[in-house]
Amino acid sequence: MNRNNNDLQEWNNLSLMNDEDIDYTVIPEAVLQELALGNELYIATSALVELWMRESSAVATIAGKILSTSHGDCYLQATALDVLFSADKEQALNYMSEKVADCEPLLLNEMMTLMIENPSDFVPSSTSTIFQTIIERLKNLRDEQEWIEPDVQQDFMQLYHVSAIA
Repeated sequence: MNRNNNDLQEWNNLSLMNDEDIDYTVIPEAVLQELALGNELYIATSALVELWMRESSAVATIAGKILSTSHGDCYLQATALDVLFSADKEQALNYMSEKVADCEPLLLNEMMTLMIENPSDFVPSSTSTIFQTIIERLKNLRDEQEWIEPDVQQDFMQLYHVSAIA
């Protein structure tokens, strides 16, 4: 009984620790689920990744909730999109279709990365709107260009045969 109280106390104090000092592998899944939806964003991101690595049945629901409520920052949301894409592609594609036009540049970068890493999931008929919107966004991202990784933009343009964006 004393061990459980110590563990619970440790999990309650996670926000006082550095992310690299937390061993997420020993945290119970139910606690990870709460942490993934919590307000300590570096902990939320790591908890979500741990749930993903454990192949938790709740990971798609949690990632979807993070995205649908715009919970956290753009880093947590980008991780959530990556997780959701691996757990529930259809839901991820729907999210991308809805948000590609006005999402944060870092999230746009994640969408492009997913399209580069999974070209067979982005056949023109089902994702042409996503593709066309990304091209338009890249043309108009002057002030936010630093958020789009140059390698990601170059690989995206090369893979999808897009001419240089002026």
